[in-house]
Amino acid sequence: MNATAVRVLSFGAGVQSSTLLRMAIAGEIEPVSHAIFADTRWEPTPVYEHMQKLTVLAEDAGIQVHIVSAGDIRADALDASKRFASMPLHVRNKDGGDAMARRQCTNEYKLQPILKKERELAGLKKGQRCTEHRITTLIGISLDELGRMRDPAFPWIVNEYPLVDARMTRNDCHEYHRKRQLPDPPRSACLGCPYHSDAEWRNIKYNDAAGWADVVDFDERIRQGDVADRLYEGRAYLHSKRIPLSVVDFSTEEDRGQGTLFDNDCVGMCGL
Repeated sequence: MNATAVRVLSFGAGVQSSTLLRMAIAGEIEPVSHAIFADTRWEPTPVYEHMQKLTVLAEDAGIQVHIVSAGDIRADALDASKRFASMPLHVRNKDGGDAMARRQCTNEYKLQPILKKERELAGLKKGQRCTEHRITTLIGISLDELGRMRDPAFPWIVNEYPLVDARMTRNDCHEYHRKRQLPDPPRSACLGCPYHSDAEWRNIKYNDAAGWADVVDFDERIRQGDVADRLYEGRAYLHSKRIPLSVVDFSTEEDRGQGTLFDNDCVGMCGL
């Protein structure tokens, strides 16, 4: 290990990287000098608000926060003049079969902008080779996500996973905030991420009118004209049911008057 290597937090503003940033600010882990937020320009408003608040706290603690971007992922997807970094959209093929598009967006709109900034912080020019350890990247992967751990792409980077080392799960990260009476961080994902669960789509629909109008518009446009022809063979959708987002039924059993197990004095012991 190079003791002079620059320590950098990959900061997505979700619960895990927010926990790491707060731990760094509090001196609970080895200090970092920089945090990098890769902005797809299509994050939910709560993520931007949370990120801005933590940026003030970080910079007061001497941690420089860098906001980097490869562009506006939503606008780029709908612009026929630009190369499209494939999103994991749900596709109904022309033969009626179902498919899922390749996910290139994370690499091009998240990982590559962060790497570009890390090269700059390491003092490396574009294309310059280096085998000396110059950057230590702290990554917010928790104990319950061990399968996401990866070796770095270049020998001048060393990855650290402080949450794994501390045996902390995602739930532990939420608990970290609860115990300190801190706001629970929002989930960090693009507003129109095809990986959203129904609960997440429901939250947007009923709590973010502007955001819902945005994703419904995007969902419709990816099946229209030149945009549809450019994206996929077949028809693409944001929702896994492969129907327009605007007509998906997000009601719960309670909404439909079916209640829950606990509405009839059930004490929840059936599985014991």
